[in-house]
Amino acid sequence: MPVVLVADWLAAPGQEQRVADLLATLARTALAEPGVTAFRSLRSLRDPAAFVVLAEYTDRRAAEAHHAGDRYRELVQDTLAPLLIDRQTEFHTEL
Repeated sequence: MPVVLVADWLAAPGQEQRVADLLATLARTALAEPGVTAFRSLRSLRDPAAFVVLAEYTDRRAAEAHHAGDRYRELVQDTLAPLLIDRQTEFHTEL
């Protein structure tokens, strides 16, 4: 069953554009991975530091494989996460 990750990120002051640029890179690399069927990143019109990431996977295993991968660790855990002051994520599935 497909699963969708919804992530709410808030960039640290002065890091907004860097986060936006890195999200574009993350989208390209994520979509090249098996089991990742869609990836979108959105930026708030009200608050340019607020981002929403939507990632769709074929199933929970594909999501776990993506999050366990080296590229995810490099881009998200090592590079993006330190640029954020808040990061909330939740998995969803269709009804």
